[in-house]
Amino acid sequence: MPIRFTSSTLVPFEANYPGVSPQLMARTRQMWSSRGLDLDKIWRITIGRFRGAGSIECQNPEASSSPVDQFFMFEQAAIWVASLNASAELAIDMPHTRLTTPQWRALHALTFRLIEQLDAIRLLFLNELPTPSMQIARSISEDIDMALAFISRPKLAARFTECETIEEANEFWRRHIAGGRAFKAVSEQLYRAGLEFDQSGEYAAWRKKVKAILGTAVHSSFRVPVSHQPGTQPGQFRETRDCLYYVTLRLQEMCAYSHGLTKNFGEDLKAINQNASSASDGELGRLTARISEITVDQLRWTLTNGEVPEAPLSHHVH
Repeated sequence: MPIRFTSSTLVPFEANYPGVSPQLMARTRQMWSSRGLDLDKIWRITIGRFRGAGSIECQNPEASSSPVDQFFMFEQAAIWVASLNASAELAIDMPHTRLTTPQWRALHALTFRLIEQLDAIRLLFLNELPTPSMQIARSISEDIDMALAFISRPKLAARFTECETIEEANEFWRRHIAGGRAFKAVSEQLYRAGLEFDQSGEYAAWRKKVKAILGTAVHSSFRVPVSHQPGTQPGQFRETRDCLYYVTLRLQEMCAYSHGLTKNFGEDLKAINQNASSASDGELGRLTARISEITVDQLRWTLTNGEVPEAPLSHHVH
């Protein structure tokens, strides 16, 4: 079902997702309300502030709800990133957090960058521009690996925040992040935490394939876009739509793994909820612990209802 962007934002929350599955909308509403969270208000101060904020139009409302459902889930994951950015900003100035100040500073910087990238990829998806959306998706995936590495390795986060020049930043990237180094470090930490990340399993193979496809968008190559190739079958990478699915899954993983890598992360989020000012500028940051619960539950939904190989991470998320 094709969808199209419209610029109006002065509509009720549900009206931003015409054609979305009623079951998904009702389930999401229930998850937010059961935790005492106002989804409409939080959407307005997160997604509603995106440069490309607006609703979508269904070109064929009789068709499957899957494209709109995917767009909806992407924005739900983006809300979590925005709330984490606000939490990190609060935590930097809070005494005695379990994560170090450099860890929170690093997370604040990375989540700010992620928000800009998510804003951009949202616009590219709505305007059906596959190549740049794939380029940004690859960068998002790398930033997520880096953020997870910082959560589990305080010294690495400190080195990151100590980079003061472009040369130092490039050297840090080359030594600690490039070539999948951050992902390898994270997967090893996940294994030690008992999550048993299988680097040779079905999900790892799918991830490797997707990263290779995204790489073709970063490095120019003589190829016909997958979506234009004759005989493309369901389940193959359909560029903008699958790109959005991949980003959504990676953001949800970031949430789940952040809590799995160290209990300090979740405990700090709860402390922020209890100790931070209730002023409007700090309100979003106080909600991340509860929004995290919703995001992890939505990861289960994504794995159950997605279009990649059989729920490859379902046994990792509890």
